[in-house]
Amino acid sequence: MFSTIFSHELRTWFRKPIFYVFAALFFILGGVVMAVATGVFSSDNVTVTSNSFINSPYVISGLVSQLALFCYLMIPTFTGTTIHRDFKNNMHHVLYSYPIKKWEYLLAKFSAGITINLILIFMVVIGLMIGGYLPGHNELLLGPFSFWNYLQPFLLIIIPNVLFYSAIVFAIIVFTRNMNIGFMAVLCLIIIQLVTSSYVDQVDDPFWLSLADPLGNIAISETVEYWTPAEQNERMLPFEGMIFWNRVVWAAISILILGWVIARFRFAQNAVSLFKKRSSGRMMKENYSRLSRVVLPQVSTDFSFKGQLSTLWSLTKADVRYIIFGWPFIIISFLAIALTMVMMFNSGLIFGTPILPKAWVMLSSEASAYILLFTFLLIFLYAGFLMDRSRAAHINQIVDVTPTKSWVFLVSQLLALVIMVAVLQTLLILCGITYQTIQGFADYQLDLYLFQAYMVNVWKYVPWIFMALFIHTLIKNKWLGLATLLIIGIAIPLVTSAIGVDQAIFDFNSIGEPSASDFSGYGASLAPYYTYRLYWILFGIVLLSLALVFYRRGMGLGFMERFAFAKARFSKSIIATIAVCSVLFLSIGGYIWKINNVDNEQLSGKEQEELRVNYEKELSRYNNIPQPKLIAVNTYMDIFPDTRDFKAGATYTMVNQSSVAIDTLHMNVQDYPIEIELDRENEQVYDNEDFQYRMYRFANALQPGDTLVMKFDMHNEPNKFLDNKSPIRSNGTFLNNSMYPSIGYSEQGELRDPKVRAKYNLPPKDRMPDPDAIGATDYNYIGGESDWIDFEATVSTSADQIAIAPGYLIKEWEEDGRKYYHYKMDAKILNFYSFMSGRYDVKKEMHDGVSLEIYHHPDHTYNLDRMMKGLREGLDYYNDNYTPYQHRQARIIEFPKDYGSFAQAFANTIPFSEGVGFIADVDDDKKDAVDYPLAITAHELAHQWWAHQVIGAKAKGATLLSESMSEYSSLKVLEKVYGKNQMRTFLKDAMDQYLSGRTSERISENPLMYNENQPYIHYRKGSVVLYAMSDYIGEDKFNGVAKRFAEKYQFKSAPYPTSEEFVADLKAVTPDSLQYLVRDMFETITLYDNEVGDASYRKLDNGKYAVTVTGTVSKYRSDNLGDKKYASVAGDSLSFTPEGAKKAINSLPLADYIEVGVFGAENEETGENKLLYLEKRKVTNIDNSFEIIVDEEPVEAGIDPYNKLIDRSTTDNRRSVSEKKE
Repeated sequence: MFSTIFSHELRTWFRKPIFYVFAALFFILGGVVMAVATGVFSSDNVTVTSNSFINSPYVISGLVSQLALFCYLMIPTFTGTTIHRDFKNNMHHVLYSYPIKKWEYLLAKFSAGITINLILIFMVVIGLMIGGYLPGHNELLLGPFSFWNYLQPFLLIIIPNVLFYSAIVFAIIVFTRNMNIGFMAVLCLIIIQLVTSSYVDQVDDPFWLSLADPLGNIAISETVEYWTPAEQNERMLPFEGMIFWNRVVWAAISILILGWVIARFRFAQNAVSLFKKRSSGRMMKENYSRLSRVVLPQVSTDFSFKGQLSTLWSLTKADVRYIIFGWPFIIISFLAIALTMVMMFNSGLIFGTPILPKAWVMLSSEASAYILLFTFLLIFLYAGFLMDRSRAAHINQIVDVTPTKSWVFLVSQLLALVIMVAVLQTLLILCGITYQTIQGFADYQLDLYLFQAYMVNVWKYVPWIFMALFIHTLIKNKWLGLATLLIIGIAIPLVTSAIGVDQAIFDFNSIGEPSASDFSGYGASLAPYYTYRLYWILFGIVLLSLALVFYRRGMGLGFMERFAFAKARFSKSIIATIAVCSVLFLSIGGYIWKINNVDNEQLSGKEQEELRVNYEKELSRYNNIPQPKLIAVNTYMDIFPDTRDFKAGATYTMVNQSSVAIDTLHMNVQDYPIEIELDRENEQVYDNEDFQYRMYRFANALQPGDTLVMKFDMHNEPNKFLDNKSPIRSNGTFLNNSMYPSIGYSEQGELRDPKVRAKYNLPPKDRMPDPDAIGATDYNYIGGESDWIDFEATVSTSADQIAIAPGYLIKEWEEDGRKYYHYKMDAKILNFYSFMSGRYDVKKEMHDGVSLEIYHHPDHTYNLDRMMKGLREGLDYYNDNYTPYQHRQARIIEFPKDYGSFAQAFANTIPFSEGVGFIADVDDDKKDAVDYPLAITAHELAHQWWAHQVIGAKAKGATLLSESMSEYSSLKVLEKVYGKNQMRTFLKDAMDQYLSGRTSERISENPLMYNENQPYIHYRKGSVVLYAMSDYIGEDKFNGVAKRFAEKYQFKSAPYPTSEEFVADLKAVTPDSLQYLVRDMFETITLYDNEVGDASYRKLDNGKYAVTVTGTVSKYRSDNLGDKKYASVAGDSLSFTPEGAKKAINSLPLADYIEVGVFGAENEETGENKLLYLEKRKVTNIDNSFEIIVDEEPVEAGIDPYNKLIDRSTTDNRRSVSEKKE
């Protein structure tokens, strides 16, 4: 009987068109995603390259996991329908009377349903397989083809997940006979997975959390988290460890659920009710036990337009009640609230420290991500529910013959969905206010909440409501309609992005919502936002009008009949509506197009790429020709906050410091109107607006030692509606000299990716030259064609603002209702300066003769004391350990977050975003959080030494001397203030970011001393390495090297210092026994794999404790793509196979000093375990045992417990200590 039922169910599905429709949709989804990934649609877009092959098992498993989430939502449609069909068609009365065994009946139904689901999801895999090899694919993105790369994720990920979800859905529908509950169950399970995933970064050992994930995504992501490009291309997902246990546990749970269903099932007439129902007899007795006189209301008919509006309002209220009080909405809303609260508690973390819950933070995309997701899902879902509502209640035939106009039904559904969105936004507001209250933050900013939620956020969903109603009108099956909408939401953005559609008028509803800043509110972002919203709403009205003519009324209408009815329904009013909206839609689109493409030329990604190619081919021959060097800048900057305009100009003084005459001045200019005047006779011989490059040939060549003076004046073009021509803000303007002309050819305009360069027949070229390359030390890596310059600036702004530039305030005056500030630097600085203007409050303090100043938004006083402390402590540490501070003041100036969330160091001036530091919520009692306002302040202040005193050559490793040294310096300040408590958190996070960064390296990972301005190396690895080096050789010795290096190269011009010189100085003071550290940490890419195997103790007769720590220590080299090497240059290596292990542990030869630590009970005040023992022990073998005597009872022991060595798995570096029984 099993085979009979099973084969019947399969034949039934194979005869249904919906099976083939879903098969086609899933195949197209997989094909489109892979085609996009492999560049099939990118002929007009920028060339994409990657060190990770798109068809590698690593990438395929990720794509399969993500696309399958969408497919899982369709499981109720097939697994559920397989069993629900008998109830829906009332065939269960007949079937249940047959002499069939329930296990055969249920198992056959379940097997058929899961088979259909697996076939459909496998269509996604086939789509992925074929889509990557369509004509036009980018061969650079593909490795050798292997069918197993596609099959293994299906076997390892999809089959267990489909088994589990199908078991849940099958159990629910068997007992409740309700398809909607089955769908909600799948949705809830997916949400549970999202919740567990959000916590994975907050636990030290994710093993148990991975077991709570039914999809296995946590287990997989944790296993492959730090795989390098080489590993991603070569390794299959290992069926071991977390992945093995997760798959086994959830497969077992699935079998248990199915077994429970079979055991509990009865061939019964009635379904299980989720709610207790009242007895019908009791209800009759209570309500109809006596005769009552009923007065029927007098009925009158009103078919007028007013009557239709009254019906519209009644239907809207009914639809709203149906949505709001329906259990699907209640469940999803509850989950949305719960997840949003979770996100609010976990969003904005920087080194474990959150930001204060300002209203704009609560409304940010990170905090409101789940509300956004569920809003779209509910729109897609309820558009179908509302369309299908009368048919599901079996009253559609009555409703269809009522005199109510079709537009009334359609518009009522539209309004109901808009109100639903508004309700969800209200929930977001309540979540934000609740979180603020919990955190004790009383600055609610209700006006911002209300405006953002109802006047901004709601409107971004309206075009999708139109689209959802249109799709559900065309497609009768609500689940197919839902699938279609999800695919439209997923596939359209992918395709438009891939084919180079970067204009919002062609990308449905793609314009992002504006966000508010405390400085300037929404700025100029509201006008374009509402214009684009109106543009897409007009398109939506056209869709709604088409939905009206295709609106379903009547029975059994096929497509041809509906099409015939649609033609008949094209009334004059509908035609007029479509015509008017289409004209307005095209007019607005044409206006936007004109602004973007006629008034302002907008290049596609492909055009920009080709422009860079042509730029290099035409102009790179001028790269190394001598140019005059800039020695002085006297500039003015007039800022007009009210109109958001600027006027600027400068006098450049340049000198020919080369040994040859210069006959032509080469110049890069920006896209602003500019007038240039040179003080000697010249002719402009080249002006390429595309390249923004000019050449001026002198009548008489500029001889060695000669001076050239250049004056220029520039301004922005007038700002227009939807056409912002200026970077000025109404409050909090932040500009720098990158907007000014620069001298000489700039390599920044060149392509960097070697694969893309090869495509255009460009010669191989590193991102930065080698330190010993010819001319590499002639220029510093920041200042371009200049060394150190004299600087003077006059900055004007509106009367209510303060204008700031590097230097000291010489004069301040007011003229014609504007304020003027004259700044002048008393010593030479880099050709790197800024201009700022805003309505600031100022906090000032004198410290050792230096004026410390913080210019900040009046409300942002939360962390001023911490930032001021960072300035004080930084000055003390850097003056004591490096060279004297070169300025009489140090200023921090806040700027709006819409410029970015970063801080930047100019001479004695540190612009600092409102998004970092100023609104951090630092808790000194939280042991695993870092005071990053102080840390960032100390880092930027350190740049006054490491960049503004010592600046590296424009060569590989330059940022070791600036960013890495500044990061090290700030760590030492942080350690000085807080002790070692915060070091482990900072170093662990830094190491995680380095290890994560190298997994997505697009070109080549370089050793630290040869990094090519790679942030994950010079910031993250640099901080870990320099801190460790200081710890190994001693802080005084390390700082002594830094001090002597700073004294040697302080304010030095060409030849500029290189990282090789710094490392050589470091190497000279490093003992012979530790020379390997220089090689491992600076010259090569070396990683460790340290693990504590066992830790135990026994109490001695003298009251002390003998601790035994066993574990393994190994290390390996990595090439620039992450391929591991365990043998030294001489071919030597180590190997050890632990007892019972199947694999050996390999290592480079070891003579390393590894820190071993023992910790006691937790200190209640600091939250840290008391340090009982910490020493560096020499290790020459992989397997090791350490015997340690401590005075107090040990609780925890570790090998490299403070994460000072680069290690891909730091969770196993520490282990609890157990008492050893005799």
